[in-house]
Amino acid sequence: MSLLEPERLPFQIGQTLRVLRRRKQLTLEQVSDLSGVSKPMLSQIERGETNPTVVTLWKIATGLRVPFSTFLEDLDNPEVTVMRASSQRIVVDDEGQYVVRSIMALKTIQPTDLFHVHLERGCAHKAEAHGSNVTEGVWIQQGRLTLAIGGKTYALAAGDALHFAANVEHTYINPGGSDCEFLVVLIYLGEDPPPKP
Repeated sequence: MSLLEPERLPFQIGQTLRVLRRRKQLTLEQVSDLSGVSKPMLSQIERGETNPTVVTLWKIATGLRVPFSTFLEDLDNPEVTVMRASSQRIVVDDEGQYVVRSIMALKTIQPTDLFHVHLERGCAHKAEAHGSNVTEGVWIQQGRLTLAIGGKTYALAAGDALHFAANVEHTYINPGGSDCEFLVVLIYLGEDPPPKP
């Protein structure tokens, strides 16, 4: 698998979007209708002219019913993949306070994504509902995290874990005095999964 430099990520995301759109025989307008992302923005992304936010990528992935990690990996499919820390794809949102690192995407009967997330102190990152066929697991490695899920909040500390049906809006909140590090596992149930952390 060829590894891409971080500065090449917008180009890779654009190429992946174009390949997925063509495979599904969709126009930019149809992808816009499915994802809620404007046609001009989709066009800019396809041309590699902009680096989309995490929220924008989630909307596109959900609309196309593909795992989020699809946009962070090469399209080839080797039997053994080593993901060196220096080559893992990183997407930054909330002015650098929310950083998602795609560790791996498992190609199994039930596709599974594993992400490392860095959330700066005081940051709250809102995630939209993923769809009825996505289960999300969160494991806190360092710091504290409050997870607001469907109107309820859950306070978590280092070592704590939680999983939930990700068909509801949820927000990751770092209430602590230090940055928070956690892992997110997304399991896509069904044949054609939608995504999201």
